[in-house]
Amino acid sequence: MTLPVDNVALGEQEDSSVMYAARDAALAQCARDELGIPWVAEEPDGYMPTRHMWDRYGPWTKPVAEKFGFVEPMGDGGLIVNGIVDPPPDYEPIPWPNETIPESERDKVFETCNSTHQVEQFDENRLWTIGPGQEALNDEEIAVNRDPRMEELFGELTACYQNSGMEFDENVPGLVTAADFENINEEQVELALKTVECKDQIDFTQRAADIIAERQVPIIEEHAEELFAAREKWDDTVAEAEEYIAAHPELFEAP
Repeated sequence: MTLPVDNVALGEQEDSSVMYAARDAALAQCARDELGIPWVAEEPDGYMPTRHMWDRYGPWTKPVAEKFGFVEPMGDGGLIVNGIVDPPPDYEPIPWPNETIPESERDKVFETCNSTHQVEQFDENRLWTIGPGQEALNDEEIAVNRDPRMEELFGELTACYQNSGMEFDENVPGLVTAADFENINEEQVELALKTVECKDQIDFTQRAADIIAERQVPIIEEHAEELFAAREKWDDTVAEAEEYIAAHPELFEAP
């Protein structure tokens, strides 16, 4: 499911992982050059999902419900790391490469290197400048639920849920009160599948997406300069991070 906001949104998990790895590599370069500490950078997060699924208002396809129940979709590694599923017998967690460096030296690395230009350029926090356009999009995430068309759609979904023995959650629109966001088990999967059946019956997901998209477009058009400039800066930083990682493979190995 692709929405207009996806063209200007920041915060893609895999992008963040790349920037973090480049930032860690720059930290390693500083630690080695300035302090003589053999810091080793971490590769981009191996636990990141390889595919993202739109899960607003809960699962919207049977495969998503069968795999995740009501848990936010993520990669298999992420499910293990977050304690949602048990690891397989042959599972080995990715170790932190700097575990053997004394804590006093780690502190010295952070104190000396965190504020250097090379490290800061890959800090995604500097990219999160919230202007009027982003504020409007943030507000819209809640405001859309008060749109009469969405309220009507929620009413149809509520009726279907009730007919299937489920209760619509007024605090988390689209979901049911018995939804568990931290556990995947047979009961939760069956419940999630029942909610998907209701959504399919009334074409909920497509109708909701159409309303959301229609409301997002004028906001993006009004604040296009701000929003697209922020996204361009994000994309440029990710590209620079990828180039830095490719140019410095030695920083991801012990010296």
